[in-house]
Amino acid sequence: MISCRFRTAFRIGLVALVAAGASAVRTRAAVPQTDFNRDIRPLFAQHCTACHGGVKAAGKISLVYRDRAITEGKSGKPAIVPGHPETSELMRRVMSSNPDDRMPQPEHGPALSPEEVAVLRQWIQEGAVWSEHWSFVPPREPAEPRVKNASWPAVPLDRFVLARLEAEGLTPSPEATPAEWLRRVALDLTGLPPTPRDYADYLADRAKDPRGARERVVDRLLASPNFGERWAALWLDLARYSDTYGFEKDPHRDIWPWRDWVIRAFNADMPFDQFTIRQLAGDQLEHPTADDLLATAFHRNTQNNTEGGTDDEEYRTVAVHDRVNTTWTAWQATTFGCAQCHAHPYDPIPQRDYYRFAAFFNNTEDCDQNDDFPRLLFAKDASRRDAVVEQQLRIRALRESINQRGLATLAEVRDWRPWIPTEAKASGGTLTVAADGRIRGSGTLPIKVVYTLTLPAVPGMTAFKVELFPDSGDPKSAPERGQIFSKLRLALIPPGEGASNRPVALRELIADQLAGPYDAFGVLEAGGGGFGSYPVMAERRSAVVVLEQPLDAPEGSRMEVVVEHGIASNSGIQGCVLRNFALSSTTDSRLTTFAEASERRAEWKSLLELGEGLKDLPGTRVPVLLERPAPATRETRVFVRGNRTVRDERVETGIPTVVFPPKSEGSLTRLEMARWLVGDQNPLAARVLANRLWSELMGRGIVETLEDFGTSGARPTHPELLDFLALRLRGDWHWSVKRFLREVALSSAYAQS
Repeated sequence: MISCRFRTAFRIGLVALVAAGASAVRTRAAVPQTDFNRDIRPLFAQHCTACHGGVKAAGKISLVYRDRAITEGKSGKPAIVPGHPETSELMRRVMSSNPDDRMPQPEHGPALSPEEVAVLRQWIQEGAVWSEHWSFVPPREPAEPRVKNASWPAVPLDRFVLARLEAEGLTPSPEATPAEWLRRVALDLTGLPPTPRDYADYLADRAKDPRGARERVVDRLLASPNFGERWAALWLDLARYSDTYGFEKDPHRDIWPWRDWVIRAFNADMPFDQFTIRQLAGDQLEHPTADDLLATAFHRNTQNNTEGGTDDEEYRTVAVHDRVNTTWTAWQATTFGCAQCHAHPYDPIPQRDYYRFAAFFNNTEDCDQNDDFPRLLFAKDASRRDAVVEQQLRIRALRESINQRGLATLAEVRDWRPWIPTEAKASGGTLTVAADGRIRGSGTLPIKVVYTLTLPAVPGMTAFKVELFPDSGDPKSAPERGQIFSKLRLALIPPGEGASNRPVALRELIADQLAGPYDAFGVLEAGGGGFGSYPVMAERRSAVVVLEQPLDAPEGSRMEVVVEHGIASNSGIQGCVLRNFALSSTTDSRLTTFAEASERRAEWKSLLELGEGLKDLPGTRVPVLLERPAPATRETRVFVRGNRTVRDERVETGIPTVVFPPKSEGSLTRLEMARWLVGDQNPLAARVLANRLWSELMGRGIVETLEDFGTSGARPTHPELLDFLALRLRGDWHWSVKRFLREVALSSAYAQS
């Protein structure tokens, strides 16, 4: 006998099923064909992707990617069978009355409404046609809309606005009064109200030529120097501009020259594509000017943490991620930062793509230093600015060339032999020497610790090598605290009691690479430089010190090597001293010949003279982006769950496939990435800028969520208008911000009350 409870439940279920069917009929009548972006994607985002999205794919089903939505789930049944809602497990789950089966499960939200179930069924019945989110589809030239009131449009964009008004059965608002329009346009374009004289002149001009009077007002405002300040303020906010470091004591940062560059760029109407390329990769242009390099300070607005006890590598990594996220917010209006810890919850962006993009910024020279290294001197005298910056680039290039020549000579040396200390002392902590010659420092190793090593003299020795080793050989391990020394001294200890040590002159140091805030050659001078890996140690390092002449060592002589450490540390607390190193020697005479050659000495002299020419020159040192030399390239790995200490696969530079990256045989440079960003292939940048500028003049964007064009953001209210403006900005106006603003300011839409 059927219980009353069962009969009641059956009747309720039947009524619900009939209602759902009726709703489906009504929906199909109202919506002849479903649209994935309009009808289905928002439904998935609201009810499903928290469990079946990019963060986690419960039951092995993800509703962010089509191939992972139509596949078999953990149950062995396909979630979606295109054309067959009756065999789609998804339909069974959303219609189930069993709380253990129903999707979404009760603790995750309410059940789908009958209308939503009907739309979902219809979509599957129609073949479950999938399409990319609208913002990831390249903009297309829309057809010019037809309008009834052909006299109202003043510029082409007005036809799109009017067509929508007429479709809604509306008419435009009355035109604003002359005073209202003039005040509006002056504040919008320059940030300042018009003067009484401006108003009187406009009224007089308007009486003779209403349309021409408006054009002349707009052109005057666009040419005003106040224009640059008003629109630079918008960009400075996006660039997280600040005259301070941003953490703890928040010390001053000299970056105001970049702010002034932005103002000049807007006043000069620098095309936005050039504005972009210079800020993201001005240092990689073939012959960068002072302004090209100054522009890169855009990404030096990241915070630096000078607080004692902080980890420099941690905050360097934070700065890299900030550059990634800021780039995608400012140019792409995409919540790309969501993919730092996992695949994007709503958009088809895998976590791996986040780190491929991060690789573009992972190899800049900055490393969270208290002096904002690297900085370039920009001369106070504007006429000398390019020459002074060019001189600094020449110094950098010549120093690299000098070292590369040394490495080429070293490649021919083969007779390296271990040079093992017989005694090793430290002014703090403990030094131990293994049988193979490996020297390890342990215990309390103060920042300025001094190591004194005693070794057998090697008659005829022309050079010796210092090799530094990381403690871990696992490439997936997090970088260790750095190892770097600041001064090196050699002395010969003759045989016999009471004999005085004889200093041994050192000619030069050839490093395996030149990167970081210290010049390796300085260890041979007054201790102003440093050789090693700083502030972190990720791989083996080596340097060769060449003696001024082959060592003349009587039999029984010994050598004393003194290694001094300067103030290099992680935020003043953890000394970055040598902890794992070894020495070896050579008697190859080619090194002496090479170091003493007149050509070699001339190179060093030229380098010294170039540096002297910059001393006491009035100007401002501004932090900029500079790429590390190729031998010092950092490895980029995916961080497991976004944790920088837990690393996974190695990745090269790259751009997510969803936004049509350029075709390339190898990894891309930062310059190539910047050019792609404002190129025709990228579907987002032109739309994002057009929407941002429109919002500034109209009060609200065509996409209301200015910084989120993704699935979780708002849909455009006028998609065709947005594409029209984006293509006009990028194509017809060649990225001219002033031409875009002029068109909007002279439109009938803008002139409404």
